[in-house]
Amino acid sequence: MSMDPRVADPPALTNPQGQRAADGESARAHTSDRADPVPRNNRLSLVVASIGSVWIIAHAFGILGDFASLTFPLLTIAAITATMTGVARYKPRVRWPWYSLAAGFTLCLVGGIARETLNSLGDLSTHRSLVPDLITIPGYLVICAGLVGFVRARHRDRATRIDTTLDAAVAALAALTVAWLFLMNPTLQLASAPLNVRLVIAAYAPISACLVAITAGLAFSTGGKHSAADQLRLAAMAFLLIGDVLFMLLETHTASIRPSLIDLPYALAYLAYTACALQPSMRLQTEPDVVAENSATVGRVIVLGLALAIPGMIAVSRPTTTEADRLVLGGIVFMLTAVAILRMVRAIRGHARSEARLVHQSEHDALTGLPNRRGAQKYLTTALEDAAGISTPVALLLCDIDRFKLINDSHGHGFGDEFLLTVATRLRRSIRPMDLVARIGGDEFLVIVQGIADPDDVLDLADRTRRSLSDPFVINGSEIASSVSIGVVIAQPDDPDVTAEGLIRDADTAVYQAKDAGRDAVVVFDRDMHDRVFQRLTLQRDLRHALQRDELSLHYQPIIDLPSGRVSGFEALLRWSHPTWGQVAPLSFIPVAEDTGLIVEIGAWVLEQACAQLVRWRREIPHGSRLEMSVNLSARQLRDPAMVDRLDAIVRAAELPRDALTLELTESSLMQNPALAAEHLGRLKELGVSLSIDDFGTGYSSLAYLRKFPVDHVKIDRAFVIGLESDDSSDETLIAAIVAMAGALGISTVAEGVEGPGQADRLERLRVDRAQGYLYSRPVEASMIPGVVARLESEARGRLSPVQERFTA
Repeated sequence: MSMDPRVADPPALTNPQGQRAADGESARAHTSDRADPVPRNNRLSLVVASIGSVWIIAHAFGILGDFASLTFPLLTIAAITATMTGVARYKPRVRWPWYSLAAGFTLCLVGGIARETLNSLGDLSTHRSLVPDLITIPGYLVICAGLVGFVRARHRDRATRIDTTLDAAVAALAALTVAWLFLMNPTLQLASAPLNVRLVIAAYAPISACLVAITAGLAFSTGGKHSAADQLRLAAMAFLLIGDVLFMLLETHTASIRPSLIDLPYALAYLAYTACALQPSMRLQTEPDVVAENSATVGRVIVLGLALAIPGMIAVSRPTTTEADRLVLGGIVFMLTAVAILRMVRAIRGHARSEARLVHQSEHDALTGLPNRRGAQKYLTTALEDAAGISTPVALLLCDIDRFKLINDSHGHGFGDEFLLTVATRLRRSIRPMDLVARIGGDEFLVIVQGIADPDDVLDLADRTRRSLSDPFVINGSEIASSVSIGVVIAQPDDPDVTAEGLIRDADTAVYQAKDAGRDAVVVFDRDMHDRVFQRLTLQRDLRHALQRDELSLHYQPIIDLPSGRVSGFEALLRWSHPTWGQVAPLSFIPVAEDTGLIVEIGAWVLEQACAQLVRWRREIPHGSRLEMSVNLSARQLRDPAMVDRLDAIVRAAELPRDALTLELTESSLMQNPALAAEHLGRLKELGVSLSIDDFGTGYSSLAYLRKFPVDHVKIDRAFVIGLESDDSSDETLIAAIVAMAGALGISTVAEGVEGPGQADRLERLRVDRAQGYLYSRPVEASMIPGVVARLESEARGRLSPVQERFTA
């Protein structure tokens, strides 16, 4: 078996437990053919077993009188009825083995009735009728066929069926040894009986021993806990064997046994089968077993050990035997030895296969079949050693799928698995045959490149890989647009400190930089990246404690109503005062909070502070009841299932009118998944809050999407407002188009980044509703807002005539 990861098995789907499908038919049986959970109500089986036990005990002690003749007809009717009831009620996947067992027991009953009618029990003369035996023995064979059916249904793969058959053969041969010495040989030595009678009587013991052997082999071949149906079926076959032993002793006049005692084990066999058929776990009897290959259960070891020891024990205890005994026993021992050797060889081979499979599984990904992180590191270590000998560098491409979590959250994990399988296929097609693809994380794939002639070839390969993963994916009929961030590291063969783990770490560092660069990018690792990544990790660590340490605060920037010049509200802006670095720019820590999920907790704090602050201002500032508050909402918060309930609780606690709160979301965050975003926005809108699209105009800016989202405002990006200072009319035209589009939909407009009076005048002429920017005020602390509002209100009154002032007051 080749252990080269490049020739790993092809990708395979996983079962519900996440294990890789293997061994063909067996794997499919373990996944798709498992039945629904088994009901646990076994009351019917217990009731029938209890009533039957009382009747059988009464029969054995002869207290039933004339009703004793009804025992076996009633038991047979019960067995047939139980079979039909169990099959109809519990719906086993394969039904014919149950019908076969019921038919076999029925034939045995008919044979028993014929034996009693013809009075053939104990008759060893030439006048003995063989009709009962010719009915009963086929009944045993039909039962045997049913048991074989259980074996085939439980062990659908060929290897397990062979092992089970060999185990049963060992047990059967051991039983045959005992049966030959104590039952069959004495029967065949009866010179007074015709040969056909002796052969027929002698046939019962080995047939019933085989039935028990098959049942035991089936029971002990599973590694899990045995069900009640397993135990009851084994008990039925064991009672059948005991009955046949007593029957042969009575037939050959070896012992004097009361007929009612002979009936007892047969009756118990029928009753045990009836209870088995009524057990809810009967459905599992034809379900494929999920069990480790060649599992050595305690029961199997004990049975096989005793089976192999029996011939030796007999040879020691019976040193004097006849020539016939020696011939038969020699043949049995020879067959037993051959079967045991074959079983041992298969066990050794199976153990070797299991070890090889475990090694393969430990170094390969269960979903895609590609090498995992451990396998990739092992391969990379060897590649580095080989590269040192021929002085050629080794390169790594670490591919991280952009926004894969969003795909999983939107479409489900099953869809995500299919997506990853398709990614793996594309990666294998995009690389050279001598390169290796591995999956080292949930959405991280590693490409190991050897034999590099020119470092530019690695960049070409990385860019080709990036483009191949940027084309849309079609998964289960749905088209998914995706991209990948790739980190590249090239290991020089003369560097003694290079290690496989270090190279993967460096490639991961480069991926971080590709993500920060806006994703869908290729970044080559350099030494300076270590410092930047260390700083980011430190930032991430300290941000987790920033709330508890009161390092976060809110600044507020006024929003101005352009026609009147008055303050209509504020935008809450998050600030972080780091104890070591001082003021940290929002663009530095907000993405970290978004990536780590801290934004959910921080965002809830921002909402609480902003809402409470607005309530105070609406009471303290003159004419403050008209003031509103805008708070930024991240894409991560929007996807949070608890967002709506949390927001509702915050607004209720602050006693803030819902229409006084506006939630701002960036256009790009909404367009990650427009359908899902529209659903989330609809839930927020039901609370009564206002919704705004931030940075409008920088992305899609589509009328169709604007109609789809239930928004109240759009904020025109500052990039277009800055352009109003120049003579270029393109930005003015775009703003006019946005205002017209929003007006047609009843949506108000807000311009951000207003820094000069000329910009404000042109925005007002373009009929933009509101504006914010440094022209009016920088973002300031909450304590400064009353003074800022007073100044802006005074400036606004200076622009208005007395009539206008009274109208806007």
